[in-house]
Amino acid sequence: MELALSIACGLLTATGFGTADFIAKLSTTRAGFLRTALLMQAMGGALLLPFVLSDSSRLFLQPWGVLGGVLLGVVNALATISLYKGFEVGRLSVVSPIASCSPVVTVLLAVSFLGERLTKEHILGISLVMIGIILVSIQTGQENMPKKLGRGVVYAVLFMILGGSVLFGLKPVSHLLGVYLPVLLMRWVGVPVIALAFLAWRPKGAIRLNALSFIFAVSVFDTFANVIYNVGVSVGTVSIVSTVGGLFSAVTVLLAWAVLKERITRHQIFGFAAIVAGITILGFIG
Repeated sequence: MELALSIACGLLTATGFGTADFIAKLSTTRAGFLRTALLMQAMGGALLLPFVLSDSSRLFLQPWGVLGGVLLGVVNALATISLYKGFEVGRLSVVSPIASCSPVVTVLLAVSFLGERLTKEHILGISLVMIGIILVSIQTGQENMPKKLGRGVVYAVLFMILGGSVLFGLKPVSHLLGVYLPVLLMRWVGVPVIALAFLAWRPKGAIRLNALSFIFAVSVFDTFANVIYNVGVSVGTVSIVSTVGGLFSAVTVLLAWAVLKERITRHQIFGFAAIVAGITILGFIG
C-alpha cells in the first residue's frame, strides 16, 4: 500500500510539474521569467491560504518547522528564478530533462546528512543520469544554438541543485507543518525574494495581458504538484516519490514536441532514456 501511494503521488507530482513547466515556457516569452516567477508565487499563495487557515494552529506550535519553511522558501525562490530563466533563454526539451534530475541531489544529500548508504545501484543510477545530462545538453546542426543552449543548461543545472535541496528539506518540514503550510511559506517568502531580483534586474517591457492566464495556470499546476509531493512523502517513501516525480520532464518534452514542434535528436533520445533509467534505478532498485 505504501509503495502504491508513493508511486501514485509521484506520478501526480510529475504531471503537475511537467504541465506547469510547459505553460511556464509559454508565459516567459510573454511576460519574462521574473514576472512569471513573481506572479506565480503570489497566485499560488492565494490559492493555498484557505487550506492553511483551516489548520493554522500548526504555524504557532512548530517554530522550527516555520523556520525550515522560510529557508526552503528562499532556496525555492532562487530555484524558480533559475528554472524560468532557463526556459527563457534555452530550449524546453533540453532544460526540463536536466532540471528533472533534482532527485539525484536529494539522494546525495540523504547519504551525506542522514547517513544513508550509497549502494552500487545508487552509483549506477547517478552515473546514468549524469551521462543522460551530457547527451541531452549536446546540440548539433545549428551554428547559432550553442551559446543559447549553454546558458539554458547552466540555469537548468542550478535548478537541479537547488530544487533537489528543497525536495530533501520538505520531508522534515512537512512532518512538522503538514502538507499545505510548507508550500504557503515557500510562496510567501518567494514573493519578496523574487521582487528583490526584479528590482535588481529591472526587466524592460510590459507584461502582455494574455500572459496572466498562463501564469495562473502555472501557479495551479505547480502548487498542486508541491502539495501532492508533500502528501506522498508524508505517507510513503521520499526516494520513490521524488524519483517518480522527477519524470516530469517526460510530460514537458511530450507537450513541447506536440505543441511547440521542438525537434528531438537521436542522441537526446538516448539521453532521455538514460535519465529515466537512472532515476528509476535510484527509486526502485537503489
